[in-house]
Amino acid sequence: RTGIDNGSIKPSTVVAEAVSIGGFDDEKYIIQSLKEDSSTSIKNGATTNNGIPNTASTGIVFPDEQLVIQRKNGTDPNPLPLPRKPQEFDVIRGDVPAANVFCEPLPFTLPKLSSEQIRKLEAGERIQEQARMGREGSGYVVVDVQAPPYVVWESLLDFESYPKIIPTVREMQLYTSEKLNTGYVNEKPVLPGTGKETRHYGTPSVTRASFILSKFRLNIAAVHKYSPHPDGDYMVFTLDKSCTNMVLKGAKGIWHTVADPDGRTGWTRVYLLCEVQISRALPSFIVDYAADRAMPRATTWLKPHVEQAAQGWLNPE
Repeated sequence: RTGIDNGSIKPSTVVAEAVSIGGFDDEKYIIQSLKEDSSTSIKNGATTNNGIPNTASTGIVFPDEQLVIQRKNGTDPNPLPLPRKPQEFDVIRGDVPAANVFCEPLPFTLPKLSSEQIRKLEAGERIQEQARMGREGSGYVVVDVQAPPYVVWESLLDFESYPKIIPTVREMQLYTSEKLNTGYVNEKPVLPGTGKETRHYGTPSVTRASFILSKFRLNIAAVHKYSPHPDGDYMVFTLDKSCTNMVLKGAKGIWHTVADPDGRTGWTRVYLLCEVQISRALPSFIVDYAADRAMPRATTWLKPHVEQAAQGWLNPE
């Protein structure tokens, strides 16, 4: 940054300044280069006559490794070697805290499953629960699939394939994700496959897409935010602001996966958590009816599709 060639500064000058800042007394100590000491020799697999470890054998030699701190007048029989730089870019060794210690907890609470519900999951059944609180409803679906999490996420993140694998999805259109605080109508449509190289398991991504649903061709758009996490990856999808209306005030869902549930190696437990806000003008029985039908349609495709994909990916012929 100073415009001075690093080679024009002697290592001894740099180190002298450093040790003076560290509190060394320049009246008692002197910086001396091993190269300047004719009695010192460095050989592969050996040490110098002053007991300085050989660093040349590593193949990486730094100028400051050739420097020692000695008392003036040679009164110190054991000169202090300057700390060497890491050899061959050493990695941190020893006990390192687990990565999840530094991660934020999951931003949602999973439902507590009963022993009976777990038994049903292990038998291949799907668990669905829903609750209505005034004009706000919530619910969840849980299903166990015989596939690793990455197969589940490769399927969930493949938005282009939704019309082929989800019966209720008729069409799909991707959009740019540059103005997430506004409706998707302010974004630009993009070609299928755009950004697909980053939409993979383990890579955080944000995807905005619209879908034509059912034979009534309902137009729904959502923003999908996928996040890897040590406690299980998750994807939050929220209803686009342009899709709220007199009936549907808001909606949010979360996909979440847990690997090897209850010690079942090779299986993944998939959660779908849902919240919805509806207008007071809509009778509550219609909301309940719609939820009863919508939640199964949103999840029944997952288990057969993912397990078939796992067979093809993990056991290629």
